Amino acid sequence: MSDMERLQAENEELRQENEALRAEIEELRFEAELDACHAAGLAAQLRAIIAEGDACANKAGHPLLERVSYTNDRTGEAMSKTKSYPLYREAFDAEAEECGITEPRKYRA
Repeated sequence: MSDMERLQAENEELRQENEALRAEIEELRFEAELDACHAAGLAAQLRAIIAEGDACANKAGHPLLERVSYTNDRTGEAMSKTKSYPLYREAFDAEAEECGITEPRKYRA
């Protein structure tokens, strides 16, 4: 095999590898987009449930929807969230740990 043939073969191998990587990127992008759609749907449900809880006269009947003050881990600012907010923090941190993200409190709201 001549040098030219070897280079052409190597070039073709790299082209195929590049094509496979592009396909994998597209697949991962699609999965991320589906995750974003799922998160948007869950967020819409949650906003509706919280709005219903805010409008309910019987706050004691919905203790997780009661609003309390928390501190934003990223900004240090006070924020009003429902009592279910610690569930968000725990789930966020657990998922971040699974993903290998260190110090998740730097990234969550």
